[in-house]
Amino acid sequence: MRERVEAEGLQALVVDVATGPGPSYGYDIPREEVAEAAGTRWEELEGKTKGEKIAFMRGAVTLLVSRLYREGHLDGILAVGGLQNTEMATEAMRSLPIGVPKVMATTVACGRKKFEDVVGEKDLVVIPSICDFTGLNMVTERIIANACSCCAGMVKAGACALEKGEKPVVAVTLMGITNTGACAAIDYLEEHGVQAIGFHSTGAGGPIMEDLAGAGFIDGILDMSLHEITSGYFGGGFSYGPRSEIRLTQAIRNRVPLVVTPGGLDFVDFALGEFPDRMDERVYMMHNHKMAHIKILPDEARSIAREVKDRLAAVDYPVRLLLPTEGMRGNTGPGEELYQPEVDAALLGELKMLKNPWVQIKEISGNLNTESWGREAAREMLEELKEAKARTEVNR
Repeated sequence: MRERVEAEGLQALVVDVATGPGPSYGYDIPREEVAEAAGTRWEELEGKTKGEKIAFMRGAVTLLVSRLYREGHLDGILAVGGLQNTEMATEAMRSLPIGVPKVMATTVACGRKKFEDVVGEKDLVVIPSICDFTGLNMVTERIIANACSCCAGMVKAGACALEKGEKPVVAVTLMGITNTGACAAIDYLEEHGVQAIGFHSTGAGGPIMEDLAGAGFIDGILDMSLHEITSGYFGGGFSYGPRSEIRLTQAIRNRVPLVVTPGGLDFVDFALGEFPDRMDERVYMMHNHKMAHIKILPDEARSIAREVKDRLAAVDYPVRLLLPTEGMRGNTGPGEELYQPEVDAALLGELKMLKNPWVQIKEISGNLNTESWGREAAREMLEELKEAKARTEVNR
């Protein structure tokens, strides 16, 4: 790997994260220095179990890599390996900002393993190893060469940490079932001088968006799909993510200008064979050959709406809540597969009972997943940005 990277005209900095009893070779930073980055001498670890050593090194190498990046010693990060190396390397990679090249060639990207454990919520490039790294052969040589070329190419092309430009930035959450309305909103915002970024609210997108808002990259959020909150209520489904609980919380804590809609709250998405209970009471439609969109029930709608109300109860600055009169997603009109007005009425009725003077509730005629509804939501977002800017200037 060192030879491949240096052949690209770049400098290689090899970090040793080995935890076994045998000696390592070919490194620039020994494991002793990695351990010291976490305030521990390697000798103190020698009596620990393999699992304890690996757990320690995961944290230690993350601290080391973060420091190396802050000090300007790295422009990209690359690793290959099996499960243990992958866990250590990718935890370190995820400590780096979005935009910094990160490449992991790994045995755990094959089969039924989930990428969530490898990628988390960062922009890692993951390359399946095809076979195990039990030496150099025609497969491993090609995979390693590709991984090195991938990372080197990004570094040479000038890849770097995310930077915010001059334009105001608005995040817009969307899914396929809110796509028409959300894309119309994005187009309208772009036409009015705003950079709009879409986030797919299927587990990771919403939390990532709120993280970026908290870090100052996003000036406003038009939340047109809160579907992750419904998935969190069910504790599963295609759009469930381990951080669903931060939706509508982190952005509010950071007082990000916010326009909220109930887009996508009215259904849950499960694969065949994993359906929730009470299916005899439910209607559903197949999203593709293996995934179904299942309409929630009225009692579930009220519970989910109360969860949204609880999160909006923490708002202590002006926020807008926009409610559609004819459906929160596609396929919910009269005669369509997920048309159940009693569910929509239960959900919207509960939301209307929100008693927070900071939250302005406004009904907008039509279905959320239409161009006209999306443009109206975007106009509300632009007004919110304008008022937030005026408040900031007054406070100065």
